[in-house]
Amino acid sequence: MDGIINVNKEAGMTSFDVLRALKRILHEKKMGHAGTLDPMAEGVLLVCVGKATKLVESLMSEVKVYRAEMLLGVETDTEDSTGKLLSEEERTVTEAEVLSAFQALLGKREQIPPMYSAKKVEGKRLYSMAREGIVIERKPSQIEIFSIELLSMTAPESVAALSCREKHQRITFRVKCSKGTYIRTLCTEIGEKLGTKACMSALFREEVGEFQFKESKTLSEIEKEMKKGDLSSFLKPALYSKVPTALTFGKFDGVHLGHQKIFSSVFGIAKEEGLKPAVLSFTMEKDSFFLQGRKDMLSTEEEHFTRLKNAGFHEVYLYPLTVEAARMSPEDFVKIILIESLKVKHLVVGTDCSFGYKGAGNVELLESLQQKYGFKLTVVDKVLTLNPAGEEVEVSSSYIRKALEEGRVEEAAALLGRPYSINGSVVHGKAIGKSLSFPTANIFPKEGKLCPEEGVYYTRVMVLGEEYDAMTNIGRNPSISAENPLTIESHLLEFDRDIYGEKIRVSFIKRIREQKHFPNLDALKAQLKADLRTVENCVKSKKTLTVERGMQ
Repeated sequence: MDGIINVNKEAGMTSFDVLRALKRILHEKKMGHAGTLDPMAEGVLLVCVGKATKLVESLMSEVKVYRAEMLLGVETDTEDSTGKLLSEEERTVTEAEVLSAFQALLGKREQIPPMYSAKKVEGKRLYSMAREGIVIERKPSQIEIFSIELLSMTAPESVAALSCREKHQRITFRVKCSKGTYIRTLCTEIGEKLGTKACMSALFREEVGEFQFKESKTLSEIEKEMKKGDLSSFLKPALYSKVPTALTFGKFDGVHLGHQKIFSSVFGIAKEEGLKPAVLSFTMEKDSFFLQGRKDMLSTEEEHFTRLKNAGFHEVYLYPLTVEAARMSPEDFVKIILIESLKVKHLVVGTDCSFGYKGAGNVELLESLQQKYGFKLTVVDKVLTLNPAGEEVEVSSSYIRKALEEGRVEEAAALLGRPYSINGSVVHGKAIGKSLSFPTANIFPKEGKLCPEEGVYYTRVMVLGEEYDAMTNIGRNPSISAENPLTIESHLLEFDRDIYGEKIRVSFIKRIREQKHFPNLDALKAQLKADLRTVENCVKSKKTLTVERGMQ
């Protein structure tokens, strides 16, 4: 389970209490909240679950809106009405004086965190030290008060909660502030501006960024919806952007030339319109129902994320195609995922984009929703290529997969914009190659990662930070045993080091021949020598071509 929950925290609970309750309700262990609320406080508490925990820091930095009440003329050790009364004085102020105090506290400035806070100093919570009677010097935090609105003022009245002897005014206000602002301390500061003491007597968080109280759910409401199986009623997608984006979405398996054309359009639009370039990529867990019957992919999820980052995107959003996600209607996908979560202002797609329930969403639907949701749309045409028969076809991930399955690695490299590669850690084999004077670095193909057709290839192998020319065999070594598993065995040229356990990357440059069965090891060794000569000729041809290009 991954997502963001807007919890309506009720008074009396700590933020940790809320997490503990949610772990029980959701049967999930990985979660964190995006900003502590004291036990007396109520309102919006954002909780990130599963992969959404990576969004905690981003959500914590969002602007917050609070409604607070303060008692004028009251001083406590905690700066709120839950603490010990230290002093009091009856003091009456006018509305004009209060507004003047508010005005004086607006803008950017420093604020010293209170001792009774969850802030850590040298690994220990300040409130833990305060309870032990320890007071330490605290570094001030940079905060910003954007606005303070006076909501109400009372005449001096009795206050039973603190056993106050005097009568005190209650002042209620709404404040919009930055991360790190302590409202208890702000109440104290307001009191100081008014020439007296003050403490906070109530606090209600109304907003955190775009998350509002009216959309929050209590723990009992969440538990009820959980029992009904209606996760979407309280669990928002684990996707979030703070700023407007120019975005494209899709699977982008392999990040081929067609994808790169779309990405180039995104970057150009983002620069021209002052938007953040972003990409939303659909992913599937290896045991996902949607992978049943699907072919192996050009990239593992880890490779895919790195590839998108290397393409130039600072923001890469991975969207797992869960059953719940697959049930989402096309318009809800646009509204909830693209507009609300990712702040899309300009959408860039290919001509064949599909999304939503049963892939019913398409370019035509996006065009019809532009005005309703306020986004621009750019549709990028396909990149075309010629197949081996000389026919014009569209560059696609499925076409590249077919080329690799047929051993056409040179064509695949041209359409990917780079050689196709497979990563793995070197494992011990049967040492047959070594006994034939052809030692190999062996790796097993990763589950879900496409392997080119079985055969012998000229490759380049990256190991220990350097790249070497190599002869690579993909196959099951039929000359040794018919029961062998599929392995990728690379003989590196001009290389003689022990690299067992090291990670290597095998990049496929050219196919030499198909897989063969040999009657004996002598025949196999003779063929390996011939293959090696072919690979060496490939290396010479490449070096000659490089020299000729350098002379031009």
